[in-house]
Amino acid sequence: MVLTWWRVQLLLLASACVCSLERVEHNPENSVICHQPLSNCSVRRTEPLVACDVDTGRALVYSLDVTPKLCCHGEDCTPCLWSYISLSISPDHEDEEDSKIEGSQYEDENSGELDSGRKEHSLREETHQVTICYISAERQQERCKRLDFTMTSAATHKLPHLVLVEYEDVDFGRSMKITVVSPHQSREVNIPTLKTVCSSPHLKDINQCKGPRIITEIHGGVIKVLIANEGEGPSKPPFLCMKRGKKGKCWLLANNSIPLESVTDCMCFQAGKEDPGKARSEYCPFENNSEFKANVLRNMSVSVAHIETNDGEPVMSWNVTAPCRISAELWPCQLEADGQCREVKGFRQQTLKSTWEENSTMLWASGEFVNIASRNRLQLCVKVKVDGKIAQYCQQRLERQYWSLLVLLPLILVGLAIFGALLLVNKLKFSLTGSRIEWDRCHSQDMKGQVLLLHSSATDPQLVCRLGLLLSELGFGVFLDLWNQTELGSLGPAAWLHSKLDHIQKHGGKALLLLCPSTLQRAECYWNIAVEKQSNLATCSSDTLASALSCILADRQKGGAAQRFVLVQFDCQELLIKEEMPVLFRGLPLYKLPSQSQGLLTELCLESPNNVCGKLKKMWWIKRARRKLAKEVQNISNRTRARTETMLTQSDSLSLDMEDTEERVFLKNEQH
Repeated sequence: MVLTWWRVQLLLLASACVCSLERVEHNPENSVICHQPLSNCSVRRTEPLVACDVDTGRALVYSLDVTPKLCCHGEDCTPCLWSYISLSISPDHEDEEDSKIEGSQYEDENSGELDSGRKEHSLREETHQVTICYISAERQQERCKRLDFTMTSAATHKLPHLVLVEYEDVDFGRSMKITVVSPHQSREVNIPTLKTVCSSPHLKDINQCKGPRIITEIHGGVIKVLIANEGEGPSKPPFLCMKRGKKGKCWLLANNSIPLESVTDCMCFQAGKEDPGKARSEYCPFENNSEFKANVLRNMSVSVAHIETNDGEPVMSWNVTAPCRISAELWPCQLEADGQCREVKGFRQQTLKSTWEENSTMLWASGEFVNIASRNRLQLCVKVKVDGKIAQYCQQRLERQYWSLLVLLPLILVGLAIFGALLLVNKLKFSLTGSRIEWDRCHSQDMKGQVLLLHSSATDPQLVCRLGLLLSELGFGVFLDLWNQTELGSLGPAAWLHSKLDHIQKHGGKALLLLCPSTLQRAECYWNIAVEKQSNLATCSSDTLASALSCILADRQKGGAAQRFVLVQFDCQELLIKEEMPVLFRGLPLYKLPSQSQGLLTELCLESPNNVCGKLKKMWWIKRARRKLAKEVQNISNRTRARTETMLTQSDSLSLDMEDTEERVFLKNEQH
């Protein structure tokens, strides 16, 4: 029996050695520890090698042992690996033969000089090297170091050894593999986790095991859990969880503020970093606080239900919920006519602290009184005794529950119907009457689309600017060469046009090309020069319109011209444009204003809502925008027509005056 006990002790000691780390004092600068007869030991980083690439020489690794430790230097402690390397130096046969030859040559000389020469030869120093490699499961990248050392030839019959202390890439909870190549040997070590290390009594005082200091402050009707920072004010912890007792599970808290009426004496908090491998502080600030202990009883609730088993036996089940694990005693009682609740003997039960279950919101314990029946149909209740205080809990009568449901259910249905009707009316009202304001406020210009307005130099500049201003008022982002003369002059027409086309293409916009007789003529000329006659395009004008025609031609050859360019024509100019559409423009979408304003707005608007409310808003906005666009375009057309008629009238008057003048001159000449 004694032998068995000692075996148990040895197993416990071995498990403690595996799970914990030995704490040693070590200076990181002394990474190599040499023992006699080795000297001049040094270490340096080298490239990873394979067995066939290594010239082992006479130095062979006899054994390799690796032990993880906790290396401390001053107040700083960090995990490290101690690699114990035992060496075996093979004899040099050439030296032995040379020694024999030298001995035969000098055998006639003085024996004292011969002994001195042999001794000097035997003390000859030799340089050796060993390569050791490390790899961790996390990084999967091998790192190697080369150990250089010197040893006298007289010590080759011994087993020298050295120690290499490694810090790099060594961390808590990691698995590492250490390999030497001469000959190939490897060891695998598992470094204990920080939680395991901190659980050791002799290691829990290191800095890694010390979490932040937790404090509590009362602000109004809440208690805030904070971290005390040195030199700064308290702050909210990055990670905070709450335990219902020191042995309970720690549940994450989304807020560090807790109402005073919910605080209990069993509350414990853990704070620290979100990484579960890092140390966390635990703080139980309200232990033995009578005020917060009273909150446990105030927040406790008991529910009672009368059921039957499968065998038809009457059962009264109970369920207790509380913010802390409490020891309670429960027994059934029968409510008499005088209001007193008398105990039903033989059914007392107790809830122990070990019988409680919990989730993130509550603790509960449950049980049942089996085969308990009421006498004279009197109501059965449950009495609960906690800390000497007794409370009584009864189930509501079924008749009252049914009557309450019959009254409350219609009221709830009527209330829900009225609320739904009001919500639907307000939603439709908002969608139809307030959609324009909401659409303009909630949707940016990028969502409505970007527009590049292109035109011929023969087109009236006032007409082009008014159209661009109108589109801008409707919420579109408009680019016009007449508004960017400085940028146009610095970049040039071609570069400016390409930059704007790239911009609107990224935002899903369109380039609008205003049609006029001059635009059609230039498009036909450009097509003839570029395609049919294959002439040099340098003969064409180098303005913005010429660059746009070049882009249309390039897109047309790629089959994607209709994706970026849209043709726009005013209805008032329809009589002026009698020619057939040029080949260069065929296939491009054409919209006439103001008659096809809605189609143009739909083409330019990128928003495509998925819900019904969004579709109603978009439809209502397009309707109002179409009216505004059509009205303004009509006004622009009327002003243009009036200005044209005025110019024609002035031209006719001028021609009549010229005719009258000529007739007068002619009559005067005849009279003379």
